[in-house]
Amino acid sequence: MKKSPPVLRWSLALVVVIVVAALFLIGKSRMGIDTDILNALPAGDPVLADAEAVLKSHPMQDRIVVDLRCDPVDPRALQEAAAVVVRKMRDSGLFRRVGLDAEVGAFPELVDGVVENLPFLFTERDLQRNVAPLLEGPAIRTAIHTQALMIQGLEGIGQARWLASDPLGLRLLILGRMAHMAPAKGARPAGDILLSADGSRGLIVAEPGTSATATDFARQADRLFTNIRAELKLDRTRPPRLTLTPVGAYRAALDNENAAKADTRRAMVFSTVAVAILLLIGFPRPFLGLLALLPALMGTALAYFVLSLFRSSISVLAIGFGGAIISFTVDYGITYLLFLDRTRETRGLDTTREVWSLGLLAMLTTAVSFAFLFLSGFPALAQLGALAALGVFFTFAFVHLVYPFLFPVVPPAGREGAFWLRRFSERLASGDPAWKPWVALVLCLALLPFARPDFQVDLKSLNTVRAETLAAEEEVKQAWGDILNRVYLLSEGSTYREMREKGDRLTALLDEDLAKGVLSAAFVASMAFPGPERAGTNRQAWRDFWTTERKEACRRSLNEAAQAEGFSLRAFDPFLRRLEAPASTPVEIPASLYNLVGIAPATGVSPWRQFVTVLPGPAYQGTDFFNRLHSPGLARLFDPTVFTERLGGVILEGFIRVAAIVGLMTILVALLYLLDVRLTLIALAPTAFSLICTLGTLHLIGRPPGIPTIMVSAVVIGMGTDYALYLVRSQQRYLDEKHPSMALIRLSILLSFATTFLGFGVLALASHAMLNSAGIALALGIGYSFLGTTLIVPPLLRRLYRPAVLPEEAVEPGSKKHARRVLARYRRIEGYVRAFVFFKLRLDPMFPRLASLVPNPRGILDIGCGYGIPSSWLLEINPGARVFGIDPDPNRVRVASRAVGSRGKMTVGKAPDLPFLPGPVDAALLLDVIHMLDDDQLHLTIARIAAALEPGGILVLRAIVPAFAKPSPERRFEERRIKWQGGRVRFRPVEEVNRAIEEAGLRITTPEPMSSDREVWWFIARKPLENER
Repeated sequence: MKKSPPVLRWSLALVVVIVVAALFLIGKSRMGIDTDILNALPAGDPVLADAEAVLKSHPMQDRIVVDLRCDPVDPRALQEAAAVVVRKMRDSGLFRRVGLDAEVGAFPELVDGVVENLPFLFTERDLQRNVAPLLEGPAIRTAIHTQALMIQGLEGIGQARWLASDPLGLRLLILGRMAHMAPAKGARPAGDILLSADGSRGLIVAEPGTSATATDFARQADRLFTNIRAELKLDRTRPPRLTLTPVGAYRAALDNENAAKADTRRAMVFSTVAVAILLLIGFPRPFLGLLALLPALMGTALAYFVLSLFRSSISVLAIGFGGAIISFTVDYGITYLLFLDRTRETRGLDTTREVWSLGLLAMLTTAVSFAFLFLSGFPALAQLGALAALGVFFTFAFVHLVYPFLFPVVPPAGREGAFWLRRFSERLASGDPAWKPWVALVLCLALLPFARPDFQVDLKSLNTVRAETLAAEEEVKQAWGDILNRVYLLSEGSTYREMREKGDRLTALLDEDLAKGVLSAAFVASMAFPGPERAGTNRQAWRDFWTTERKEACRRSLNEAAQAEGFSLRAFDPFLRRLEAPASTPVEIPASLYNLVGIAPATGVSPWRQFVTVLPGPAYQGTDFFNRLHSPGLARLFDPTVFTERLGGVILEGFIRVAAIVGLMTILVALLYLLDVRLTLIALAPTAFSLICTLGTLHLIGRPPGIPTIMVSAVVIGMGTDYALYLVRSQQRYLDEKHPSMALIRLSILLSFATTFLGFGVLALASHAMLNSAGIALALGIGYSFLGTTLIVPPLLRRLYRPAVLPEEAVEPGSKKHARRVLARYRRIEGYVRAFVFFKLRLDPMFPRLASLVPNPRGILDIGCGYGIPSSWLLEINPGARVFGIDPDPNRVRVASRAVGSRGKMTVGKAPDLPFLPGPVDAALLLDVIHMLDDDQLHLTIARIAAALEPGGILVLRAIVPAFAKPSPERRFEERRIKWQGGRVRFRPVEEVNRAIEEAGLRITTPEPMSSDREVWWFIARKPLENER
């Protein structure tokens, strides 16, 4: 194959880099950053789904609250400053509504509606418990006197008509149910603001024109309040001092995005620089080592682009993890280039063949583990898993598709890499001292009591805000109350009528809970504006309650009170007429009151919504309350306590589910790849060690695991096993811990761990809470995985790979015992080889015929020995025999040497060369080889075999002989295999093979096919004895 010039190769590589960079920029433009922590919650759980629906649609989610404090108290200065703030906010165009003018203006209309609907507002129980006591003794006189005093004050403006229509103050029973909805006790409206009870603070409420968590709006709002502070000169030192404190979701969104972007930039830069320094130190040619970063960068960029094809946004956790992806996907480039950058000439394709099988298992376990994060149920973790899995796959593919093209031949390096680093990696991964696994066991047992699977489930732990934002929220909470201590309900209906019907049923349920002490306060719009069914029931209860005797007694008491307070005798006729002839239907909810009573009209695809705030009572049980609401579909619930408890359970379920499934997948992949139970257990032992130690350490350092820690189960099981799998696979392949390639593997593992640990360490230093939590957990997880690998795996591998000597015993050729003993010679070797040996022994008709063809040999010459299967088969039935083999494939020779052990020697070489022989041999095997030799090589090979045989020695030759017009499967397979390898196939007829054997001075018996339907033939020849020549 003709090599392309270097300029062309590197020009094409540059084009690939430019294309991938362009795709990354396209992906970046397509996907925004999702900072909404609610989107990190699982969608399938009803409790969490209800909480998400309530929080996302409730007006409080987007509202911005501005606290204005005046110190010392100066009502005039406070009112003037509040007017400026309100004006500036309205002029900015950022808000749909600013101030309480709508609520204050709507309150009289609400009272009017309540008064008009009095006959429809009380259940039979309400009438007996709450209204009946107002008719006893001096209660009526007291009620009228109290209201008369209110009329005389400023707060009584407009209340005269309410006194006439409701002298008993029944409206106050209904309006009193709304008292818990006020931000602070004693707060009162004053124009556009809400004044605190002591007059030192004003509260301004605003509704944004767009989502408050939109980063464009958040930036503009932040600039607006900065400018307002400057204009008001709020930092003046002369009293009164005014302090403006805006709070709302916009601040958290802005803080989260800024923190995530800063952390991502820091992670990318620091990880890249730190990894580059390590690569410069670890490679013989430092700048060649730097190229290990290129596949990681390209793989991550491609992963980002592919993910953008399916998603319009990406979570802050996933984007922050991008820098860490580079730090662990660089592993594949490191391993490849370490094998390429050596003190002898190397070839890119040869390096791929050697490294591919070592890295494939690690890539599969890592990619599968990350991909299965979608089973956690958390969307943010599913996105992260998809990004990481794609990054791992594309990086591995880039290494093995691009680098062999870039580096067809690499000249020898002038020096080894940093000697001290190689020595350090050797000592870490050494099998000495033998007691290292006991250290791991002691550490694991010490941390086991602390490795409790309990999780931190505070929703705030997912959010990241500056200290200033936290201080602002705390100040507003102290002044106006903590809204998160309340329980919120959301009732929905596709139509206005359906919403009203649900509201009536919800009101009935809440009435029962109020009576039982489950709730201490609740208000639903149906309590002031009941629907038809509730209104009809209550109207009938009203009529039944107001008997003739009660009406007459009430009339007399009202007349007496009217005379005493100076009212006319007909002042309360509107109320009395309502007793005699209540209206037939209640007043409907005016649209102007929707906001005040918690109703949101349908918009587009959104249904009609009604928001209800309740306060728990002494008998409140959150889970029971949720079930009572959820089962009939009356309302959705957000209860911080229920939410927290359920979220903890979901995290635990996700952790266990991910750990179980990812663990099972990793075990299956490793078992199928290694085909050895003991090796699989050794490879997975550091994972169990790491999980226990990580959870235990997190509790000891006061950082109990949270939502991001679910990743630990995937990362530790998937990535953490890589180090052990590399050691196990390389031991399987090279079979000798002192093999030169083993030193490269150990150095690769050390550099891979260092780069990955640095990447996760940067995350651990992140300011974003979710990234910080993930970084700490992952750094611990990957650190303990590496520690467990170095402590556990090398000593156990050394013990497992001690040469095993089978006891000498008589074996019948071709028996099951014979096959088992041959297979035992290949224990712990690569799974593919053992599978090949197993099926070769079962399916190849050479066995047991070979025993009769080579009777009692003492010395065996095996040309093209391969894995040494025929030689091993003969050694088992000939205890005194020794074998000397040759094969061009070093890997096959390494396996064959392990199989024959001390009873022979296998050499790398190619016919017609022969291995070193201490003397003549009495048997030679030339099996399935001659079709790969040209005529000169064939004649020379057989001649040299003849020279090596002692008189009477036997040559066993097997070859494919074209015998049918249609090629047999054996012939087709060999043709395709050799042509794919760039060779030429030479199948010869029987006569030509006979002639080559006879020309070498050997006497051939009659050639025979292995079976009538196959093109494989036996050629048995013997070297004549001295007296036969």
